[in-house]
Amino acid sequence: MICPDCQSKLEEVDYRGMRIHDCPQCRGRWLARDELIKAKDMTDDDLRWLDFDPFGKEAERYHVSPERKSCPQCAVDMDALTYAESGVVIDRCLNCQGVWVHHGEFEKIIQYLENLISSKSGGEYARDSLAQFIQIAMGKEDVVSEIKDFLVVLKLSELRWGIEHPHIADTIKRIHEYLPFL
Repeated sequence: MICPDCQSKLEEVDYRGMRIHDCPQCRGRWLARDELIKAKDMTDDDLRWLDFDPFGKEAERYHVSPERKSCPQCAVDMDALTYAESGVVIDRCLNCQGVWVHHGEFEKIIQYLENLISSKSGGEYARDSLAQFIQIAMGKEDVVSEIKDFLVVLKLSELRWGIEHPHIADTIKRIHEYLPFL
């Protein structure tokens, strides 16, 4: 595969146990379908429940413009897309559904998501916990993955509520003493 930016040959590299393609010159990364989400999850487990699918319905509202870069996998023109509200523009191939991220963009996405987590209120986490619980019942992903997502949001919710309402944190601590399996 050839880099869409500098035309160098991409190298297959290991990223936390996952094989991705990296440009040795410009340091861009090619991620096949769903690998952007997997790489995010492998980077910070607390981010696993925040999924932005560059090929889902939600992504269309972040469409930027057609790119004239060729997809490294199938050589069709890619288009540009802003990753949610991050301001980071990635390139995506609608044909093979791979994603090209320029050097440093993946790290900016992770920073955006970590900032998003730290800025949520306890009430927002309560809503997110409910939404994750509903997703378990709806079964969009496999049940184990959905339960893990729910538990991460529940943990983050507990931490946020503990900061905002220390008396609630004390109550939760007592509940854990009597029901250690929670």
